Formats: sequence, C-alpha cells, structure tokens
Amino acid sequence: MGDNVSEPGVGSRPASGQSMLSQLPTGNLAHMSSLKNSARAKKSSLPARECLKQTAANVLMQLAIDDDNKSAVREAGGLKKLVSLLSSPDTEVQLNVLGALTNLALNHENKAEIRELQAIPRIVNLLDSEDELVQEKVVEVIWNLAGNDENRVAVLYAGGVKKLLDILQTYGGRGVEQTERGANIVACALGALANLSIHPENHSAVREGGGIKRVVDLLNGSENPRIKERAANCLENLALDRENREAIRQLNGSAALVRLFVSETEDWTRAAAGALKNLSVDEESKAEIARQDGVKALVEMLNHTDMIIVGKSAECLGNFASEATYRSVIKDLNGIQSLLSLLETGTPDEARLAAAGAVLNLAVDDECKDVIRVMDGIGKLVPLLNASLPLTLRAVTAMTLTNLGAQEECAQAISTAGGVNALIQCLGKPTDDVLQEKAASALWNLSAVDSVKATIRKAGGIPFLLSVFEFSSFVPAIENCLGTMLSLAETQENRFAISQAGAVHLLINLLESEHPTIVEKAAGVIWNLSHEETVQNSVRQLGGIRPLIELLSSDSAMIRFNAVGAFPLLTEQEDNVNEAYESDIIGPLVNLLATETNVLVLQNAAQTLGNIAESNPVHQQAIAEAAGLRRLVEVLVNFAPEGHSEDLDAQQNWANTQELLAKVSFAIWLVCQKSEGNQLIFSEVGGVQALIRVLPDTNEETLLEMAAGAICAVSEGNAAIKDRVREEGGLEPLIALLAHSCDSVKLNAAKALCHLSENEENRRIIRELGGLDRLVELLSQ
Repeated sequence: MGDNVSEPGVGSRPASGQSMLSQLPTGNLAHMSSLKNSARAKKSSLPARECLKQTAANVLMQLAIDDDNKSAVREAGGLKKLVSLLSSPDTEVQLNVLGALTNLALNHENKAEIRELQAIPRIVNLLDSEDELVQEKVVEVIWNLAGNDENRVAVLYAGGVKKLLDILQTYGGRGVEQTERGANIVACALGALANLSIHPENHSAVREGGGIKRVVDLLNGSENPRIKERAANCLENLALDRENREAIRQLNGSAALVRLFVSETEDWTRAAAGALKNLSVDEESKAEIARQDGVKALVEMLNHTDMIIVGKSAECLGNFASEATYRSVIKDLNGIQSLLSLLETGTPDEARLAAAGAVLNLAVDDECKDVIRVMDGIGKLVPLLNASLPLTLRAVTAMTLTNLGAQEECAQAISTAGGVNALIQCLGKPTDDVLQEKAASALWNLSAVDSVKATIRKAGGIPFLLSVFEFSSFVPAIENCLGTMLSLAETQENRFAISQAGAVHLLINLLESEHPTIVEKAAGVIWNLSHEETVQNSVRQLGGIRPLIELLSSDSAMIRFNAVGAFPLLTEQEDNVNEAYESDIIGPLVNLLATETNVLVLQNAAQTLGNIAESNPVHQQAIAEAAGLRRLVEVLVNFAPEGHSEDLDAQQNWANTQELLAKVSFAIWLVCQKSEGNQLIFSEVGGVQALIRVLPDTNEETLLEMAAGAICAVSEGNAAIKDRVREEGGLEPLIALLAHSCDSVKLNAAKALCHLSENEENRRIIRELGGLDRLVELLSQ
C-alpha cells in the first residue's frame, strides 16, 4: 500500500511573527501654534501672504482629522503645496504644515503621495531643528508615515533611523530633568521606531546603530509611563529578527519585559505581552522568560479582563508549547483549562484564535491530549469549525484536531462530537486553500481509525475530497485529500464508494501532475482501490495502465514504490495483462529487479512478471529476452542467506525477505513453465542452485510452496535440469518437505519429485534417502 499516516508535526505558531503597528498620533490645535499666535507672527515678521499660508495649513490640519477630508485635500492638490512649505524659514509655518501632514498621513494614499513628492528626506532633515516643538512634530509625522514598507525604507535611506536613535540618546538620558515635551519626543520617537522596525532592513539598522541598548535602557530606567509602553512596543517589532532577539536577551530585556508584564498598569502589561510573544520564538529567550516565572505569569494573565492581554498571553504560551518541557509546565499550571475556556462563545475571535493556536501545540503531547479530551476540549473546538467564523480560526482549529486525531481515543471523541462532518464541510464553501489543507489533514489522521473510515463515508466526505482534486490547484490541500483517500481505501466499502463517485478518472489525471508528491499519493490510492475487480477494469478503460507504467521509471523512489504496488492487482485481469504487455511493461519491471533494493518494490515487480507470464508463451519469451530470468535469479542470490545465522538481526531480516523470495519463486515458476528454452536459461544463470538454497524446511510455508513449485516447473520435461537438481543436492530438502505440516508444501514437493524421478539416478537416490517411505506415508493421510 501507499504511505502510512503519520502524525503531523507541531503546528505553526499563530501570529508569533506578526508585527505590531503602534498607536498613531494626530495633530491638533492644542499641539500647534494657535491662530492667535499666527496673527502675532504676521504682525512681527511675516508678510501677509506667508501668514495666510500658515493659517491655511492650520485649517487644513483641523479639516484632515476627518477621513473624507484627508482624501479631498489630496485630490485638491493640497499635499504638494503643503510639502513645498516645509522649506519655509518660519517655525510657525513649519509647525502647521507638519501638523497637517501628521493627520493627512493617516490615509494610505496620502502616505504614498507624500513619499512620491520626495517629502520624506525634507521632513527627516527638520529633526535637526533647534526648536523642540518642531522636533516633536517631525517625529509624529514620521511615526504616521511609517505605516507602509515603502515609507519605512525611505525614512531609513533619508537617515531617519539614525536621527531618531540620536533623539533617544539626547532626550532619553535627562532623568529627573526631563521636560514633558522632551518625554513626549522620546515616546513618539519610540513609536516611530516601532513602526519602522516592521521592515527587515530597519531591524539591522536599529541594531547596528546601538538602538536596542537604548530602547532596553529606557525600558529599565525611565519613570515615564508612555516611554516604558512605547519601548516595549518597539522591542516587540525589533524581536521579529533573530539577532535582535538575542541582543535583547543579552541586555536583560527579557527580564525587564516580564517585570513590566506583571505590573498593575494595563498599558504596560499589554505592550510587554506583545514583546514577550515575539521573543519567545527562540529557545534561549523561552528559558530566560521561564527563569523569571514568566510562564506562570502568562497562564495567570489568561484570566485578565483585557482581551488583548489575554490574546497575546495565549500566543506567547503557544510559542512555549512548541517545546515538550514547557508543555508539561503549562499543563501542571492548569493552563490547558484556562485556554479551553477561551474557546467558548463570547470570547473575541482574536483571543479564541490565539487560544486555539496554543492548544494546537499542546496537543502534540499525549498527556496534554488526554487532558484536553477529559476537559471536553474537543467539544469546545469542534464548534469553531462553523462556517460563520473567520477562516483563519477554522484553519487553526482544524490543525489542532489534526494533532489530537493522532490519538485513537481523541479521534473517536472528535467523531462523536460531530467533528468529522464539520471538517468535511470545511472542504466546501466558504473555504480557502489553507482551510482545505488543514481540514483534509485532520481527516487523514482521523481516518486511521477503522470506525471513523466508515463515518467519513457516511457523512458524505468522499465527494468533498474529490471536489478538491477537481477544482483546487493548491498542492498541500490536494496532498492531504489524497492521504485521506489513501487511508479510506483500505476498506472494501470505501473502495466501492470511492470508485462509484468517479475517483478513478480524477486519480489517473493526477498521475500527470508536475508535483511528485501528488503523483506519489495518487498512485498509492489507485493501488489500494485496485483490490477491487471493478477498479482493475476501470483503470484500464480510463487509460490508466500506460501512465502507471511510465511511473515505474520515475526518479522518485516513492512514486516507483506506489506505481509498481498497483500492478500485481491490476494484472489479475487478462485484459490488463495484454494492455500492459503492449505498453512495454516488461522492460521497466526487469529494470526494477536490477536496480532496486526495497523488498516490497522487488516483490511487486516479481509478482507482476509472474502474472504476465502465466500461460502465455509469447510473454514468457519476452521476459527471458529482457534478461528477466537473470534478474530474478540475482534477487534470489542476493537475498537468500548462505547458511543459518545466529545473529538475531540477520534472522529478522531473513524473516522479512521470505515473502520476496516466495514472489520471485512464483515468477520463476510461471516464466519457465512448459518453456524448455527458459528452463535452460534459468539453469545457465545459476537458478537451480539459488532455488535449492531456499528449500530448508524451517522457512515460511509460502516460500517453500512457491520454491518447490518452481523446481517442479523448471524440471518438467527437461532431463538436464533433473540432473542439475540432483547434482546441487536438491533431492534431500524436497524429500524432507514431504513431512511438512502444510499440505500445499507437501503437494508441490511431491510434484517436483514426480518429475525428477523420471531420471533413473534420481529414483535411486530418492529411495536411499527415505523418499519412498515418506511417499507411502502420504497415501494413508
């Protein structure tokens, strides 16, 4: 048969690699120069026209608070004119323009146009202003502009990252002398760096600029609540990078974040949870967080009233649950119970997603599987497959059921809870590629349980699986559906249902796929289905014989394995034998005998050759001309031991190869039967001696039956081979087999002796070795 169903590995960590977009600032009159101040400025220094521009910018700043106005300003050409005013020498003009751009940059189209107007370098240069208010407003604009990757890179190339890091050093070290504006500049700079740090290039720029130390120092040393929160936000996104995570850990950032996490300030806890979530991807960071009692704190936070904190804590626990050690810790802290409670109706979908992701990874562990099942976690998970819920939540739930379904008790519980039907529905609309892949994966594991095989069929699963073959192009989804079908096809009822649903045609089409894994599994399903005579005929009628023969020469060992596995069954039908012969199957089969070492491949190749040769002189001759007899003898020689071995491993290997030798003997029997030419070829390549080596009566009875039958066939009507059998010492083991407990073995041994006794010398030796007495005894049985 095809692949065994194996337990899928630990699920991917939901959201562990997500970036966090910091809360964005807005400009307003309280932060900007007032109209009154603008009027004063007009009197003292500005021409009336410049004062008018300043006032217009101030009004646009206020208007841009509304989303519709953000677009209207752009469409009216306002962005270009505002950007032109950035070069104004007047601070009041700069402030009002920056305030307007701060609000306008909250619009995605405006972000892009501001960049295209080459405004970002001009904005970044204003960080060099000696006016703290200007610096503050520039940092706010950069924060908002850093909402897309193009702008993040543009800020970096304009020198913005370095200037922001300089600001952290300039203002962050003031301590008790820090002004409110200075603290706000630091907090906004951290917010801007947090958004910039979503882009990989900025990960390294911040690290190489000494920024990680500055951020960690602010996290540890600042007394300002906003600075602590924003520092944690910044570390969350910096921690998307492996080198940054290591730097944060070495600077004791992990310990600082745990302290922040357990504080009584919700904003701090929320920010720290996000950073810990991304840090906990690495084994070293997990260990550091755990040393600070972080796992215990995370479990406790699952009962927090703030669902953002709950969700991030669950995500972080999901990362910890990717390692066996922490799965046990979470279980012992009753974390599974808390996570399962989050799956219930009423919990926001984001938090349910995070909890399901954590349970997904916990469910790799058998003890955790037991706890989840006993605490009715399966009953809480199955409803999350409902079509009304987000696709991502349904996909993570399906993955969790995949891991649970690897245990038979859980598989049965999933079936009892209606999980089979719910998973089947995930294959149909509303769905997507990932959900289909994960649902099929769960069904694959569930189908390993015999009772569930029937449940999948009765729930209408087969047509849904076939629809994925027909309409999806997503390779992982098709693979998993094929895996499920492979398992389902182990029972006769399912084989009938699968074939009647039109699967054979779809499977034959999949043999032409450019993806080896799909071809491999499609051939495996055909192999299993071919146990049924109706399928054997369908494969031929639908043109499946030739593509399967072509797969015998595939570069993929598993494709060859599954393709040749189908042929002993397919060639039970005479029409299939003829079509296979006409499609030149003999050459590829003989080549497998010459090149393969896998016992099952050799076994199936040999049996197929036997089926093709049976009672057909033309086919027998073709096999001999293709060196088939030589290759069969080589397999006998290579796998039959020279003598008895006391080594236990050798004995076990011998036991495992006896069926191969039986199939080879079967093939020799049918290729040589009533074919004097083939008999002589067989003898010339050392076949007689090789057969005699597998005749000891301690071998398995099927091998003895086939080997004795082969000697019967090769010696029939051939005087030279009768002599050869005697000369190679073959008479004695055949006589010994007359006393074997299996009647089929005794029958074939007697038949062989019948042909051999046509030789006078053989008759004498048979008598002297006690053969007559044993034959007489058989008369009375």
